[in-house]
Amino acid sequence: MEKEEVKKRIAEKFGDKVQIAERSEKRVYIYAENEVWVDLASFLFNDLDARFDTGVGIDDRDGVEVMFFFPFDREGYYVTVKTFAKKPYPELDSISPVIIGAKWIEQEIFEMYEVNFRNHPDLRPVLRSDTRPADFYPHKRENKCKLEMSRVKLDGKERTDEVAGRPLKGQNP
Repeated sequence: MEKEEVKKRIAEKFGDKVQIAERSEKRVYIYAENEVWVDLASFLFNDLDARFDTGVGIDDRDGVEVMFFFPFDREGYYVTVKTFAKKPYPELDSISPVIIGAKWIEQEIFEMYEVNFRNHPDLRPVLRSDTRPADFYPHKRENKCKLEMSRVKLDGKERTDEVAGRPLKGQNP
C-alpha cells in the first residue's frame, strides 16, 4: 500500500491520538498515545498488511521511548510507531496478544529497560544470566553512573593512536 494511503487511513482512524511525520522518503513516523498503541499496531499489521519487523527502547530522563518497526516491503518503506512510557515505573500495553512476533522483543525491552508490558503472556527475562540481580536493568540511565568503566578513556594523541589501530606507547602490538 502506498505511503500516502497508509498515512490517510491512519489519520482517519486515529485522529488526534496520533501525529504523523515523514522525515525521509523511506520512513514514516507515527507518534501514538499509549491508549491507541495496540490498536494502531493491530491496524498496521492486520488491516494494512504491514510486516512486523522488530522494536527498540530508548531510555530518556523522563521515561522510555518504545518504537516498533513495520515495513511495507513491496513499496520499500517503513512505518515506525513510537510511544512513551513514563518513569519511575514505565508501563505499556503489550501488542504480543495481537502480533505474536512481538513477544520476544517486548521481553527484551522489559529486561533491558524495565518497561512492564501489561497483558504480555510471558514477561520474563530472556538474556539475563543467573548471576545478574533480578532488579538490575542494564540499559537504564540510572544504572550508567554506577557501572565501572571497562577501560580507561583515552583523549588526545592516545585516542588518535587507538582509533588508527596503532599500539599505545609502551605496549606491544
